[in-house]
Amino acid sequence: MVRTGISCPRQERASIHDREETGARIAARIRAAKTRAEVSAALNHYDGGSVAKYTQMVESLDAAVGEVLAALRRSGQEENTLVLFASDNGGERWSYLWPLSGEKFVLQEGGIRVPTIVRRPARIDGHQVSHEPNFSPDWTATLLQLGGARPDPAYPLDGTSLTGYLLRGEELPERDLFWRVRANRALRRGRWKYYQDSAGKDHLKKAWERIAGGLLPCPPP
Repeated sequence: MVRTGISCPRQERASIHDREETGARIAARIRAAKTRAEVSAALNHYDGGSVAKYTQMVESLDAAVGEVLAALRRSGQEENTLVLFASDNGGERWSYLWPLSGEKFVLQEGGIRVPTIVRRPARIDGHQVSHEPNFSPDWTATLLQLGGARPDPAYPLDGTSLTGYLLRGEELPERDLFWRVRANRALRRGRWKYYQDSAGKDHLKKAWERIAGGLLPCPPP
């Protein structure tokens, strides 16, 4: 849920004009860039945007997911199709991340702890909540196994298949999870997390439940 604090008109799609205008503005900045740093600045700009615009983007995404689910239902493929919804990073400046600290491009919990939704009615019971940690490469291994494929031995996967856990309730093996973005580093081992920020400062925190267990993604209404 996005808490905006303001009233925004419902809009199922950001207008084509808005998208074209934004794309043209960014493309012009890239063409005008003389150095690699200027290109990076053009791509990672922080001007523009608003809570209202962010709300429209979330509503547009929600409507698009609804169209996919409706198409599966109409085609008779809904029951046995695995639908996976996740994010590759935490929120940015218009997101509401309380009580987590950090955001996109930072390896604190606000930058990497994101919800994942899995749906396959014929094989996975609904209304379940799991607190088992996983990360994006796990889904490559999972989808390959579900599809009856094997990874190329020359290119071993970083992730672990979650198929047994999802379909048969098997326990996941203990393992270390690693993250790296820019100069940030992080390691998750059991209930411990090691974090090194871009300034080289180390952060070691234990007792995962004490830090994050039981906390809701936002304050209760």
